Amino acid sequence: MENLIWILAGALILISVWAAQCVSQWWLLLAILVGGYLVVSGFTGFCPVQKFLRRKLGEKENDHDEIDD
Repeated sequence: MENLIWILAGALILISVWAAQCVSQWWLLLAILVGGYLVVSGFTGFCPVQKFLRRKLGEKENDHDEIDD
């Protein structure tokens, strides 16, 4: 699950940078939001994306999948 979240975050940042070059500089806001979210998630350990994906994929919460130090 954690790998899926990292892949999703990286893809969003790459898409944002590409769109900023090709479409509008406003797309950089997406990269800023994703990067800021990653920093906050790293400090707090709270990951709403993980909870959302677990609900959609039908997985149960396990302690070993939580983002820890």
